[in-house]
Amino acid sequence: MIFEATNMRNTTGPIYHRGSENNLKGEALHNGTEEGLQLRRVTESEFYDNVLEGNQIKEIVKVLLEKSGYLVLPYGYESTLSGLINKLGVKDTKKTRTVRRIKSSPDLLVFDDKRKDLMLVEVKMRKAPAETRIFLSSNKIANYKEFWNDSILVIVVPCGSVFYAQRIGELEGKDEYNALLDFEKFENVFTGVKEEDLSHFKARALQIMKK
Repeated sequence: MIFEATNMRNTTGPIYHRGSENNLKGEALHNGTEEGLQLRRVTESEFYDNVLEGNQIKEIVKVLLEKSGYLVLPYGYESTLSGLINKLGVKDTKKTRTVRRIKSSPDLLVFDDKRKDLMLVEVKMRKAPAETRIFLSSNKIANYKEFWNDSILVIVVPCGSVFYAQRIGELEGKDEYNALLDFEKFENVFTGVKEEDLSHFKARALQIMKK
């Protein structure tokens, strides 16, 4: 988790984040609604709640894939390069290609033993009002395309089929997506996932997002 604009440890008041630049690594808070694209007042408690929810969703995706027979390992820099988190979050840190590559690294490394296929997977939670209106930062998508174009983006939303997935290389660079047109159903990308397992973890994900 990166804090670019504010050192949270020394903050007791409200924090301001630009929602369109959010991801769960800490750049900003995006609540998945139109107002999230505007500069909005976010308390420290709300910010941490959102981060914790995102981490829970990431864990749900990880466990779902493991239960479906995939080998899943942490890959994101928060897991593998945790000592750099605070360093990369400092405003004075140069935003070089190396920094952008590291900060945009996907969350999971997934191996499909049946297909002998190795995949990089990024997980995003969005509390979207509908599966046809999902907000993602075009800047983040551009970074994924530049450095991780063959990776898979998984989005988890509290509507529609809940779990969706798409290869980064297939996505257009924009801020609003229609999961029905721009993404595939999760089980169509990860074909080893069983319907009964998917239904179980959908329910768990909905519980987290609707708290």
